[in-house]
Amino acid sequence: MTIIPSAANIIGVVVAQCLLIMNTQAEDASARVLPQGVSLFDATFYRYFPIEKRYGPDGDSEDLAADFNKDLNSQVFPALSGLNPLVGGNATLGQSVVESSLTSRWSEFNLAYGLTDKLTLVVKVPYGYVKNEIRSDLEASQANVGRNPLFGTPSDPFRSPLIPITAGGIRLSDEDIQNFLGNGLDLNRDGVTDIPGYGYKRFETFSDNGIGDVELYAKYQFYDQKPWRLALASGLRFPTGKVKDIDNLADLDFGDGQTDILFHFHTDYGVTENLQLNFTTRYDLQLPDRQTLRVPDSADQPITRNIEEVDRNLGDVLGLDLIGLYQFTPEWSGSLRYSFARKFQDDVDGDSGLPYSSLEQESESENQRVAVTFGYSTLQQHRDKMATVPFYANLTYRSRFAGKNTVASQYISLNIGVLF
Repeated sequence: MTIIPSAANIIGVVVAQCLLIMNTQAEDASARVLPQGVSLFDATFYRYFPIEKRYGPDGDSEDLAADFNKDLNSQVFPALSGLNPLVGGNATLGQSVVESSLTSRWSEFNLAYGLTDKLTLVVKVPYGYVKNEIRSDLEASQANVGRNPLFGTPSDPFRSPLIPITAGGIRLSDEDIQNFLGNGLDLNRDGVTDIPGYGYKRFETFSDNGIGDVELYAKYQFYDQKPWRLALASGLRFPTGKVKDIDNLADLDFGDGQTDILFHFHTDYGVTENLQLNFTTRYDLQLPDRQTLRVPDSADQPITRNIEEVDRNLGDVLGLDLIGLYQFTPEWSGSLRYSFARKFQDDVDGDSGLPYSSLEQESESENQRVAVTFGYSTLQQHRDKMATVPFYANLTYRSRFAGKNTVASQYISLNIGVLF
């Protein structure tokens, strides 16, 4: 007599097989695919530690706000250059002192469906909250130019809103610098702008929340013979996330504003029954677009009045992941992950003859990360009919421990998934 297993039993076996790998690593880091007709809902919640450091162009650690801690001289504000001969060097308003601390909390929701036993469709939706806490001050003790108290009066011998401190100039305040970055300086308080500003919004703490760039891709498993399992994944990342406001120096991106084509190659290798290795190669092809941007004179001098809609081709991204996964018991597992990513240099061009290379400088980046994960699943309880719903949960600590032109960050994440 032939025994035909019930649909519930088949699904139970399928779920058990899937959970054996998925309870300790994210679905997109394995060559596994879902069986036909099986769905997976997966949610990950990331909580970043405060971010206050970054890796500079040479890989050295530096303050996150390093580019804003500047001598506010005629190189930063060209409007001061006419005063250089009067002070025998670079006219300066003083030293800016800026501290920045980022708070970031992200959630990522994945829905996957087994279209066939070899092909899985996945949609990934990120949603985040970010806060850039700004503390800024002006150290004016080193200033050699300041506000002309006689400007606009018949007794003003200079006929200039700014004059040397030695000639009676009054050092500017923090609020004066905010106005200089914004609509302009009204130095004699008569309601008329004496020095045009740069059009930036007030430089202060910024926070926002919203959706990131949504991904839609398919994963095809083309080989599954012990101890190897191989799969290819490809799809699109859409520009659904908010891009940075070019008039807000403290603003942060939720996306990069253009469409990416994604290519992933996954390799699983079973060393033993309990130990598995995974190697994943990722390549993100970033498509050209047009964006309205500010075009500074150089990458480390971000203050500029130059604004233009430019042709932009963001550098592609190459990523490598190596994961070692160990199943301690049927319920508990752990993994160690090393990741490397390299973003290539951007290509920017325009029609106005501006220094577009300033937007290409320091656009190339690298980062290296390690992550430790401990996972738990109800696999065994489900097999023993002691758990109604099979699920998995993972707790991860990740550190970005090296890089170039990227932030130094750490986070703790909680990942939960349910198959149905």
